[in-house]
Amino acid sequence: MRLAVVPSGSPKTGDALSFEPDTARLLAQLSRIAYRDETTAARLVGNLGLALARFFDGPSTQAIIATSATSLHLAFRGTEQDPIDWAKNAQFKPVPGEMGGRVHKGFRLALDEVWDGIAPIVMGQPNPVLITGHSLGGALAVLAAARLMEAGMKPAAVYTYGQPRVGKSDFAGAFEAELGSDTYRVINHVDPVTRIPLLIQGYRHCGLRMYFDGSGRIHPDASMWRIARDDIRYRISHLRQIRAIGLDRHDIDEYVLLTDTL
Repeated sequence: MRLAVVPSGSPKTGDALSFEPDTARLLAQLSRIAYRDETTAARLVGNLGLALARFFDGPSTQAIIATSATSLHLAFRGTEQDPIDWAKNAQFKPVPGEMGGRVHKGFRLALDEVWDGIAPIVMGQPNPVLITGHSLGGALAVLAAARLMEAGMKPAAVYTYGQPRVGKSDFAGAFEAELGSDTYRVINHVDPVTRIPLLIQGYRHCGLRMYFDGSGRIHPDASMWRIARDDIRYRISHLRQIRAIGLDRHDIDEYVLLTDTL
């Protein structure tokens, strides 16, 4: 299926064009399934034509590995607490982490909860590996990809939905150099979780911004100016309303609906 895109910002030649709508839809579905219990997850993964190879349940996250004859999909669940509070307060201090950079301590600890079970399966996988997640799960997807690359295995692609920033500029720069052109951060309009931790705190995103505006149109590699302008207009138009926070745009169901339009 062709991707109907609206040119925006200054796209890097060839990068945004490799964004695959079918993959985006599938991985959004798997990111939502990662929130379910193991029995339900197995049924829903089967409905997508995949097999649930493993289910992981940690104190802060869950993860699933779903396979087909040609690929392996690793999906992480987001937090079931308030995602803004979690990203800000849960072990916020940056620590030395993957790829020689500094990363959010809480995100790293959450990945540690399930990594020992995930790593042997994924590292031995002969087929392409795609990694995904929503919210906290998106941050874990990026960290998981970094760990695999440190071990000599490069994922085929990373697709995240409503992902917070993962690390400082040293981590973001190293990740960008290795997998930036195959990492897609899907952003739903004014989703506030994609803005934290803050730039002023030294945290940076990596990968390509796949930005859905308020009308549901996608802008590949949208400029930060475009996103900031839309954000300001939205908040001014919703002054003194709880909707001004924009947290409803963070819901995984919203991301699934958006990718279904591609």
